Amino acid sequence: MSKTTLNLSIEEAIKKRAKRIAKRRGMSVSRFFEELIADQEDEDGFTPTPGSAAYKLANLIPESEKVDGYDYKKRRAEILEQRYGNK
Repeated sequence: MSKTTLNLSIEEAIKKRAKRIAKRRGMSVSRFFEELIADQEDEDGFTPTPGSAAYKLANLIPESEKVDGYDYKKRRAEILEQRYGNK
């Protein structure tokens, strides 16, 4: 995965705090920021953490074959009805 540079304008006290926290966790401030953002809820949907098993699985499907708005609950109900009949 490629990396890019991000410049932030923050208060000096926040910068120092970020460095202290990252150092305690044994990581760079960049990595700390990455993990912080990756852990946040994404209003557009689930976004797996880069490098995680979910990320690898999600990226097995080519973008051209991904479907937006697919109703998994409806499809599940259809399959169950086919398999077990109308209850």
